[in-house]
Amino acid sequence: MHANPQLKFFLSGQTQPLEPNSKLWNLPLPVKRETTGIKADQNPSLSVTYGDYFEASGTFIIKNNYEAILNALSYIDEFICLEQIYEIKISLEKHGPFYHPSKIEAVTENSVIPFVLNVAVSKIGIECIHKEFFTLKKLNSEFSNSFIPAVYGQDDFNGRDNLKIGMFLGEWFEGYSEFHISKDPSDGKEKILIWGNLNGNLFVSADKAIEIYRQASMIMTCFYNVHTFEQIFPWHHAAGDFVVKQTDDALDVKLITARQYSSLFQTKVQTKDQDLIFEGLLMFLVVLSIRMRLDRINGTGDIVWAHNMSVDGTIKGFREGIKIKTRSGVIPYNFIDEFRIYLQSRSENELFELSKAIIGSFNQSAPDMPVIRRNLAKHSSELYHAVKNL
Repeated sequence: MHANPQLKFFLSGQTQPLEPNSKLWNLPLPVKRETTGIKADQNPSLSVTYGDYFEASGTFIIKNNYEAILNALSYIDEFICLEQIYEIKISLEKHGPFYHPSKIEAVTENSVIPFVLNVAVSKIGIECIHKEFFTLKKLNSEFSNSFIPAVYGQDDFNGRDNLKIGMFLGEWFEGYSEFHISKDPSDGKEKILIWGNLNGNLFVSADKAIEIYRQASMIMTCFYNVHTFEQIFPWHHAAGDFVVKQTDDALDVKLITARQYSSLFQTKVQTKDQDLIFEGLLMFLVVLSIRMRLDRINGTGDIVWAHNMSVDGTIKGFREGIKIKTRSGVIPYNFIDEFRIYLQSRSENELFELSKAIIGSFNQSAPDMPVIRRNLAKHSSELYHAVKNL
């Protein structure tokens, strides 16, 4: 049996703990990865130090006698009491325009149980963290799948000089890694590169790339509400929103964030009108197919447009997501057949005109827009022909 667990602070990949007498302790947290087209804080606080970050994280962990950690353990059916935990490691993983996530490890004699602690230090980051905690909690209560992380507790703290820091504790997807389009030096072609695989960074074959796009599209479709037009948005591959795990030849994709869940339209509606449902679903599919193709080289470089195999993966994943909804009774069993008839009644030019109207509603100053405009006509044609085989 142990007294209260000892807290230890680390930087990702390092084995030496970071302590208050470390030089880094009083240095400001960097803000990186301003790359996604998702609006970030224009004046991020540079006065929040590593020490502020770790002290606030530690306060959150020990608050109310380690309530958040014990609550998380109870959710995952780990019957572990506080006395069995002798150490809790807080490892700062990376920096972003919104969050600075840490991996939390509760260490017992026989196991190490990981969680994620998402931490925000800027005003807009804290606003996002509140929305995301609520969104993830809502989606986990309304959908029975395991595509997104569970969440276990959220709080805000006032640190030194009344600096506000927000955070929430969530599920850690062990063994999952970011993936991004990268140029393969062996042949100069752009391919999906899985980061930090057990065997190092790994370029995947075209078939596996299609599988990644298929699963990502299936996840987004499963969360789309055909009656209210609600969807998870915004999201972006460049932000690392999707992660993948490879075991032997099998791939498994997860969505690690859900910043917002809102309707395609400005006013939330609920309808059973089939024509309106089909119109909304087509708009969702067009946006899904465009956004699946957007990334940045190596996650932070120039914006890149994925090969048209992503359209194949998108259509397959979309169809599977609709079938999952059918099996769960959310929509009628013949829904996909009727929607296919609706889709195939639209001409190629009609689909292109709809696509132009949809991107006209996007933020025109977003860095993605020149790439989208440049590729939209060809993409619309590729989507049209893929839909014919839905």
